[in-house]
Amino acid sequence: MATTLMAAPVAPNQFEWTPTLAGYFDVVFQYMQQAKGPGGRPSRTCDLSRAAMPIAPTPLPFPPGLVLEHVAVGRGVQNYTCANATAIPTAAGAVAKFYNTSCIAADYPDLLGLIPNLALQYPLPPNPTAPLEPADLQLSTHHFFSNATTPVFAFDAVTSPKLGTVFAAKGNSSEAPANAVAGVSGAGNGAVPWLYLTSRPTTQGDIKAVYRLNTAGGQPPATCANMPAAFSVDYAAIYWFWK
Repeated sequence: MATTLMAAPVAPNQFEWTPTLAGYFDVVFQYMQQAKGPGGRPSRTCDLSRAAMPIAPTPLPFPPGLVLEHVAVGRGVQNYTCANATAIPTAAGAVAKFYNTSCIAADYPDLLGLIPNLALQYPLPPNPTAPLEPADLQLSTHHFFSNATTPVFAFDAVTSPKLGTVFAAKGNSSEAPANAVAGVSGAGNGAVPWLYLTSRPTTQGDIKAVYRLNTAGGQPPATCANMPAAFSVDYAAIYWFWK
């Protein structure tokens, strides 16, 4: 448990002690106490067949026959452009790094939904290949857009599972829940929608569908007033990859 969830200690000068961080470690502590009790906890196997996605406020399609291959937390930015001060911000893709949460999804599902809120509060590691603290999650995927409508998920890190490169297309979306974290430190314009993405024929590998769930932050202001021509908004989310 300690290795999976909190292998890296939290130094006071590295991470500000926030209610979000406190809530995360409170759940970790409960698991550790249960493991010490009579009989301990059942062994953890990272069996993704036991993982269950949350249901979106507007349920997203789920094609039959899919098998879950990977779950990751994405931490990065949603990009936007502004034509002029009276325009509405236009989405211009996203850039993010994903970190492996598959075992947490399988064995500690009540922790999974807390991770985007926690990840949003802290910057990405300065070392581009370092794990995501304070949960010591290993880098699994690089996320970017190859054009205005094609999100890409590249499993090209040393610590990545061998899932190739996914070129995706938007299928359906759902507004994030009303209680989703609006932005860093709770201040922001709201959480980006939950998404169902399908793989394009250019995909390298067997992934057929990607779900972006448990979003935190990422929404732009309502108008471009006082905004630059291009800007970014921090976000985090849990991504589910199915073949």
